[in-house]
Amino acid sequence: MKSIDKAAQQAAPPLIKGGFIMNKRKFLSFFSALTLGLTSLPFTNIYTAAEDKTAVSSASDNKLDAEKFYVVVGTYENNYTQLKYVYPNSNAGYSADKIVWENAPADLSYGDVLVSDGNEKKTLVYSAPDNPVYAMASYYKLDDTAVLNKVGNCSDLMDSKELTVTSAMYDGSGHWSIHLNDADGKEYYYGYSSYGSTLGVALSGCKTGDKYQFAFNDGKLVVPMAKKNDTETVTTVTTSSAPQTTTTAPTENTQNKSYWIFYNDIDTKDIDETVAEKVHDYTYSLYEQGIDGRDAEMKSAEYSQEIRLELLKAAYNEASAKILKELGVEKNSDVFCSSFTNTIVCKLSDEQYKIAQKSENIQQITAFSDFTLEPQTDLNNKSSFIEFFTTDSEGAPVLGDDVKVDAVFGCGKDKNTNYLIIYGLSDVKEIDKVIDKLNKNTLFKWGSPIETFSGSIFYNSGAKISSAENIQLIAFIDDTLPGFTGYDIARYSEEVGFDARPYIISRGDTNGDCNIDAVDASNILSAYAKVQTSSDYSLSAAEIKKMDVDGSGTVDAVDASIVLSYYTYIATGGSGMLKDFIKKP
Repeated sequence: MKSIDKAAQQAAPPLIKGGFIMNKRKFLSFFSALTLGLTSLPFTNIYTAAEDKTAVSSASDNKLDAEKFYVVVGTYENNYTQLKYVYPNSNAGYSADKIVWENAPADLSYGDVLVSDGNEKKTLVYSAPDNPVYAMASYYKLDDTAVLNKVGNCSDLMDSKELTVTSAMYDGSGHWSIHLNDADGKEYYYGYSSYGSTLGVALSGCKTGDKYQFAFNDGKLVVPMAKKNDTETVTTVTTSSAPQTTTTAPTENTQNKSYWIFYNDIDTKDIDETVAEKVHDYTYSLYEQGIDGRDAEMKSAEYSQEIRLELLKAAYNEASAKILKELGVEKNSDVFCSSFTNTIVCKLSDEQYKIAQKSENIQQITAFSDFTLEPQTDLNNKSSFIEFFTTDSEGAPVLGDDVKVDAVFGCGKDKNTNYLIIYGLSDVKEIDKVIDKLNKNTLFKWGSPIETFSGSIFYNSGAKISSAENIQLIAFIDDTLPGFTGYDIARYSEEVGFDARPYIISRGDTNGDCNIDAVDASNILSAYAKVQTSSDYSLSAAEIKKMDVDGSGTVDAVDASIVLSYYTYIATGGSGMLKDFIKKP
């Protein structure tokens, strides 16, 4: 770190110590997110002051002479101070880490700049351990022993430049990529993840032409300080209004055009084998510690997901690097490589575009243009919503009658997510087939999560839709717990914001109340008796599917007995789905 000049040192107050303690998170998440901008208004009123701390004050010098520094950018979970740790990268710009400082002083404001002696410790924390949607969001916590010194504010220490938004892209995991130009046409990139963060300048709500005042230090972009055209109407950018894609070949020079590149997906065989070996050793170590039964099972499942996601992230980063090398594209701030899907967004010259077309390692190249919101249909109407997302570009249905479809509105923790629900599927392979069919509509593309399972959430990564709500798709497999490791249905329902039971529970639930109990056992036994005693009575295919719980092809007393046994098992503290109970020895 460069030294702060003497005037700043003389004016600086005593050093302060602070940090925070968070409960240990159990699951890994995908992005070590970049922290971005907020308003220039003070956040003092929502900070919680720590005891026995000396308030910091600004240094007298009006220029920043430090290679690495922290900037106050808002709050995390509306409670803790969030900082952006800024440090130089190899591309003559800045990289940044998302930092949470629980015991920050109460008098800090947005844009305040703090420096350290370089000895502070940071620990990676995973933000959403129980959330099947954000399996990899993360930040760094500042250790209790950290020492930070406030030296001023961006508005005083740095230059200012007005930038105009030229494009915005959402990658499906909470990460936004914003491209901007200055008055001379020079391009800049700003990426960020807003998961858990309260950001005053919400670039996720920007549209083409929006202007922001950015702080620049030594010619490098730092943080947005204010939105310039606040008087204009701002259209919220959500997953449903991500950039439009087309499949037409370029008709003009592609030097200044960006593309989605979908390369051959990675082979997970070696990863699966490595995970299996590590989980085996880990589980054995748990038993050596005297941890067994349900506790060992849960810890092993959590550990399995953690190391698997780490290996997958590394594999996707390695795969995208090889593609960029093949195309002759230098990795810089204008290039986006997903860490959890086989997707790259970057600019290609004419020659690079030709190489990509011929490459055996690339499945598809799709022109990426800035989103333009256009009304397509009334997406606030349930039937129109379902029809729009289950037809092709010509309006023809793409799903058969065997696939069940529903929609629920106003869900999620913010009550701002509308879900298209696909259910009644028999296995994971059927989910992939359904998504392939739905993606025949060129107005949108459902981006696959890194791992597909019952309850997987798919983001609309290429829609050209007029909607202020987030639009997502969830696919359920019959009688299968949702989530990578099998989440409790109640917990999963809380995460997505609607009751998921009707879309999951099928076999054994004879009356449709989403419970399997003595009533269902009685109904099965009654139906069996009627079939045996009346030649005029028969069960429909739907009734047989629900009542034939052992899969024998007939409904009999054995099915009723199994349902009653399962009900007793659940009532006495058991857990899991009926089909898993049947498999138990």
